[in-house]
Amino acid sequence: MKGLAAGGLLTCLLAAAPTEASDDTGASEGRAPLLVSWKRSLCLYTACFLEPLIPDVRYEWGPGASEHWVLSWPIHPWALPPLDIPGPTLVVSPFLEPQLRLRGSAFRMLAGARVYAFPDAARFGVLAEGAGLWGQDGSGGVAGLGVSYDLIERHRDTVPWTVSVVVRRAWTGEGNRLDVSLDVTVPLNMFVGSPGESRVSDGRTVSHR
Repeated sequence: MKGLAAGGLLTCLLAAAPTEASDDTGASEGRAPLLVSWKRSLCLYTACFLEPLIPDVRYEWGPGASEHWVLSWPIHPWALPPLDIPGPTLVVSPFLEPQLRLRGSAFRMLAGARVYAFPDAARFGVLAEGAGLWGQDGSGGVAGLGVSYDLIERHRDTVPWTVSVVVRRAWTGEGNRLDVSLDVTVPLNMFVGSPGESRVSDGRTVSHR
């Protein structure tokens, strides 16, 4: 029995040793490679890269506009590296957004940028965005505010994968309007590599992009 217990203890120690080394390596690198790889893999397996093809549904109302349901396809080609200033962490993400107003069938196009602000180490944050608007039912400008949640732990080398509630106001020559939506955003540069996946080997930096 003692021999069996000793053998079990030895097996546990041998199994734990590589894990501890791996943890030390992850700590020295801030766990970025693991986070980036896991986040991208989960997104691939859940087909979240198809998210730009799935329309967000917006409810629109306001002075100068009757109530409408609007489909939108926000496309965020990339998110810039986080700007870690004293206080919140800022992330900028440019976007293009085709829209289709269902009642009355009007097509629109937005182009602008979104700024996320996350308190350090927090996954809840706020966002602000601005865009130009060109449409069959009026052209002008758009501004939006919202609250956002990053689905997987953030790191300086990861791309935010967020669910947000966003309220927008549009100013056009045909009248002003408001809308609200539940917005899921997956910047496409999640799939093209990260600085956190670089390695230093034999004094040289090897990138896995």
